[in-house]
Amino acid sequence: MAKILCIDDEPILRLITSDYLGDMGHEVLEASSGAEGLTLFRRYRPDIVLSDLRMPDGDGFLVVTHLAEEAPETPVVIISGTGTLDDAVKTMRLGAWDYLSKPLKDMPLLGQTVERMLNKARERRNASQYLLNLESRVNELEHELQSWSSSHKDTVLRLEAALKTSIGSLNLALREKDPYTAGHNERVARISVDIGIALGLGEQEQEVLMLAGLLHDIGKIGVPESILNKRIALSPDELEEIRSHVTCGYRILCNIPFDGPVAELVLQHHERYDGSGYPKGLAGEGILLEARILAVADVYEALCSDRPYRAGLNPVDAASYVFKNAGTHFCPKCVDAFRQIIF
Repeated sequence: MAKILCIDDEPILRLITSDYLGDMGHEVLEASSGAEGLTLFRRYRPDIVLSDLRMPDGDGFLVVTHLAEEAPETPVVIISGTGTLDDAVKTMRLGAWDYLSKPLKDMPLLGQTVERMLNKARERRNASQYLLNLESRVNELEHELQSWSSSHKDTVLRLEAALKTSIGSLNLALREKDPYTAGHNERVARISVDIGIALGLGEQEQEVLMLAGLLHDIGKIGVPESILNKRIALSPDELEEIRSHVTCGYRILCNIPFDGPVAELVLQHHERYDGSGYPKGLAGEGILLEARILAVADVYEALCSDRPYRAGLNPVDAASYVFKNAGTHFCPKCVDAFRQIIF
């Protein structure tokens, strides 16, 4: 059973919604305006909020804006009979999780939407807790390593080995969660190092590239399996979940004392040379060279691999894609080095 806050200035609509959701076993709180709804939310902390868009004394935009800041983990569904397409897009950008149109003639649709949003919120909480546990363990190992480093060399070596084992365990956990990426990280690492050698990088830079290649998708641990293994096109929300893996990976790795910018390379490996990538829209030389190398290796290897939604390309066609996108998606000099090692 969930606690649901229904915000609507029409009493009859609140009554119909409350009766239906109550029959499903949920507890329903009612508010007649955005301002009243926010007050009830802060007092009772419901699991999900259903809000009308046009209301006196605080509209749905107010509700979405405040809750996106105060409780981003709480689903907010806008239900409106007067909103336009632009309004719907605006509410989603502000932080709404879904948008339904009135009149709600199909009440089961409302029930299904509520259950879907509750499940989505639960998946996000579980993923966040899992990441917190992983980050806590990595931080513990780092703290132990730093505490003993000055006077216990043998202990430091053992702790470094334990840290590498933990990183290997993270990679194994990702392989178990997303079998379609099994071997992908290793192949990306090898291709990246080969490109780095062609570009004249030294042994330390090659080691950094190897580690970043092995760990570049580690943030996918925080992405629900239902999205990772989906066999049809992703929705905009699901695409954002996938894209979050770079920042998630950075959070996992940023406090580990690597001998190089491994965490930064993981964060930047989906940036594009023309600035159209993510998460920061970096461009050109503003992207670390090793991250530009990773981008080439990652896309080429992904194109060659079978995925849930498509079969892999042959290596010639995959390489042709990389060549054609030099200067837009990829750094030209990295593509030139890739050309030297691939054929």
